[in-house]
Formats: sequence, structure tokens, C-alpha cells
Amino acid sequence: MASIGRAIVRVPKKVKKGQGFKVQLVIIHPMETGLRKDPKTGKKIPAHYITHVKIYLNNNLVTKINSSPGISKNPYFAVKMKAMESGTLKIVYEDNKGGKWEKAVNISVEG
Repeated sequence: MASIGRAIVRVPKKVKKGQGFKVQLVIIHPMETGLRKDPKTGKKIPAHYITHVKIYLNNNLVTKINSSPGISKNPYFAVKMKAMESGTLKIVYEDNKGGKWEKAVNISVEG
């Protein structure tokens, strides 16, 4: 599963100063609950899921999303936020096995 932890982030090309915009995020991750059995072996597949997602704008924490194993594979998250200046939107996410990834995109604010 080479692509585990890869993220797809969608934000508008430009946002208006102080107006809300949507950040959409899909994280490639198996999101195993620890309750499912491997059909070949009959053994439980160990839990492996995203525990939380943090979103920063210019190194300031905007929001933290706490996740759980009950969320589907390759989870989708959406957050509405505002920006007063252009900068870097950094998304940091971790799983219960110690995996940690981040993705950064630029936000262009006008007006």
C-alpha cells in the first residue's frame, strides 16, 4: 500500500479576504477498525486508522479534527474557514500506528 498517507486537497484558486471558503481533503488510508477478519486467514485485521487531522494557516492552528476507526476507507473531510492574507495551508494528519504525514497548499487572498 505504497500510497498510504497521500492526500488530495482542494481549495479555491483565489479567496476573498474575510469570506468563507471550503477546504476539501481526501486521505488515502485503509481505515481498518480492528474488527474485520481477513477472508483468507480468518484472523482479525489489526486496527489502522487516522486519529486526527490538524489544519494550519501560516503556522496558526485553524482546526483539529478527531477521527475514529468507524470512518470509511480513504476518508473525506471538509472544513469551512476564512483567511485574511495569502499564505500556506498545512494539513498534518496521524494514524494510530504512528504514521504522520503532511500536505501543504498555497492560498491566494484578494481584496
